[in-house]
Amino acid sequence: MNTEELAFVNRQLAGMLQSGIPLEVGLKKITESMSAAKLKGQLAELGARLEKGQAMEQAVEGLDLPETYKRRLVLGQAGQGMPRVLTCVADYYERVGSLTTRLRGLAIYPVLILVCGMAVAGLMAYLMSTLKGDLSDITEGQVGVNELVTSPWFSFFPVLLLGLGLLFYGVALRSRNMRQYFAWRIPMLRDAALAQYAALTEALLASGARLPEVIGMVRRLEAGTAMEPDLAKIEQNLGEGRGSYEAAASESRAIPGFFNWVVGQTGEDVAAGFGHARSIYTSRAENRMQAFLHCFLPVNILIIGVFLLGFFIPHLMLVTDVLNMIQNIS
Repeated sequence: MNTEELAFVNRQLAGMLQSGIPLEVGLKKITESMSAAKLKGQLAELGARLEKGQAMEQAVEGLDLPETYKRRLVLGQAGQGMPRVLTCVADYYERVGSLTTRLRGLAIYPVLILVCGMAVAGLMAYLMSTLKGDLSDITEGQVGVNELVTSPWFSFFPVLLLGLGLLFYGVALRSRNMRQYFAWRIPMLRDAALAQYAALTEALLASGARLPEVIGMVRRLEAGTAMEPDLAKIEQNLGEGRGSYEAAASESRAIPGFFNWVVGQTGEDVAAGFGHARSIYTSRAENRMQAFLHCFLPVNILIIGVFLLGFFIPHLMLVTDVLNMIQNIS
């Protein structure tokens, strides 16, 4: 789902509703100029259903839209606060889109490093494998060369190793289970996940949903992640009458105690508490991303450079010996 376009559409819809234009008319006008085919089709279908007089709860049923988005539309119609709900939706998806774009940008850098490393290693391996026969003919056994160094596999081993690293990285990015595994073990990804949890909960609460219902919705979205058991326990504690969120979240394992403490500092205004947590963890995630760019990537480039140099030093020594031999002959 194109989060940037979804945010833009909802902000435009909120403005239309505030101007007195009905939601179904606004959807029809906006979808005419949309570029994302999938989102355009789903929103056009929603508008068509609303034009037929269906209630929002029936109109969103079966549509391929985010479940939380559909739920917020239902809440907005029930509470007669659709412009406010659409504005909250736009704010949420803009934040998610910005954070996701940063994370995707970071994910590209290791790929570029691995690809460049493979290109350099492949070029050096090709040159060395091409020159080895000629060098052997020139030296005619006068320069002692280790059999391992002269093996073609020795030259191409760095290419194979970097290729395996690239393959593993690609699998990790495409596998949902592996993404979830690393999301809670890499600090900047963990902070980004907590920022998204806070932003989503804040938006749902601002739309008029009750806290236990919101936690249940987020829990279903986080199925299979490290956060799911914590959310299930919080939902259970809230259902048993533990009044505050901080008290209900006191047994959390994956969700940090500091996060829950920040949320609890606003007392009854839980939405504001999640807003504070969202600001803090978004800032932390962005700072750690900058640290990743400034520290980790240069170190990674240096490590790969040393790795390649270590493999090709024997070849350079062979070339040096040949040059010394030619100089002595002349």
